Amino acid sequence: MLVGLYPRVSTTEQAENGHSIDEQIERMKKYCDAMGWTVYKIYTDAGFSGANTDRPALQQMIKDVENGKLDKVLVYKLDRLSRSQLDTLFLIEKVFLANNTDFVSMCENFDTSTPFGRAMIGILAVFAQLEREQIKERMNMGKAARAKQGKYYGSGHNPLGYDYINGELVVNEFEAMQINRIFNEYANGKAPYTIANELNAAGLKHKYGAWKHDTIREILTKKTYIGCIKYRNEWYDGIHKPIISVELFNKVQEIMKQKSAEHAKYNRRAGKANSYLGGYLECACCTGKYAKYTQTHFKNGFKYQYLYYKCNSRTKKVSYLIKDPNCKNTTWKMNDLDNLVFDEIKKLALDPDYITEIKASKTEDERPAIIQDEIIKIDEQISRLMDLYTIGQMPIDILQDRIHGLNDQKTKLETELNNIAKEQQEKLTHAETLDIVRSFGDILARNDFDEIRATIAALIEKVVIDGENITVHWNFA
Repeated sequence: MLVGLYPRVSTTEQAENGHSIDEQIERMKKYCDAMGWTVYKIYTDAGFSGANTDRPALQQMIKDVENGKLDKVLVYKLDRLSRSQLDTLFLIEKVFLANNTDFVSMCENFDTSTPFGRAMIGILAVFAQLEREQIKERMNMGKAARAKQGKYYGSGHNPLGYDYINGELVVNEFEAMQINRIFNEYANGKAPYTIANELNAAGLKHKYGAWKHDTIREILTKKTYIGCIKYRNEWYDGIHKPIISVELFNKVQEIMKQKSAEHAKYNRRAGKANSYLGGYLECACCTGKYAKYTQTHFKNGFKYQYLYYKCNSRTKKVSYLIKDPNCKNTTWKMNDLDNLVFDEIKKLALDPDYITEIKASKTEDERPAIIQDEIIKIDEQISRLMDLYTIGQMPIDILQDRIHGLNDQKTKLETELNNIAKEQQEKLTHAETLDIVRSFGDILARNDFDEIRATIAALIEKVVIDGENITVHWNFA
């Protein structure tokens, strides 16, 4: 039975308590003699803290355990291995027991080769969980305290318009100039999409890159820019310098509220679709939606009405649906575009191999792998931050700030992963697709508007219009 002895004492402990390395080694050797064990090697860490596992002798012992050189690891007391319950549990479960090496602590009579020792692992796990919860509680208390004091607690994505310097938000003059422009132009009637395009065209960027209309919409709702700090959906008066006035912010909120009400009203009015492809047609030029459009002509005293699909950016009927006021994409006769898409559906029924060809032409969705890699990086960053904290090289408030931001980012990425997975689950299988397309001719013959719409909704994700070119994006996996 080959045993590795692990004595450790920090400089402070030796000075205050006299727990010498020699004393530990002597007692452990006698214990081995009594048990009939052979000492393979003594791994000595003198003057190293037990707050973390970054100790040379401990790391060497771990390598020997992984290489199968030890049957047991013996320590004088449990806290010699580590002062962290988390690290202790990790070493016992993931290093020692995972490599068929028992762990023994003399003073606590802790021996993983016995039933009692194995039961103690469960108790240790409880205390490890308690330690995790205490760390989390201390972090949350620190964040709440900073917010109530008006201090920003930091994150992996600090607000535009400010730099995070020495624990405080400091105005970034270049970005603040752009924030001011965004609020003022929106208050004067410009849409977020237009504002983003004009900022980018002027060569203006922020710390994270080019402007997007979604970013601008988010900025317009943030009280950060009037000097407030948000924590858990509560806003507190901040100590940082505001970028815009309260009056301008309130004016923007009123405009957004009004447009939201108009949008809801429009959606209620358009809740009942009035065309087969309405809601599925997308403009390749401005990413806006196409909608049914009625054009009236008078000839020889008679009134004629013609139905078209036209980009909302061109009709300019609803301001918030305008993606680009200069869009010139093609207007289609409604019957022509309906029949073209119907023919594509019929083609699937006539040639089942066409479905296979479409599937084969689709590129594999790389988003899940990319997002998962980013989540792994975040976990690694959190682990490194915890290591820095445990060895006393990072203050708790800075640790809390950084981990809060990383966890927020991780939650958002995990939500996006779930959304992608949900997208895939909602897609039709090959068999389901065949059943639908083979019955489409009968559905058209019945001329039931709702039934035709339901079929299109099941088969089609969207139809992209690029001039005379039409691309159908199918909803099957």
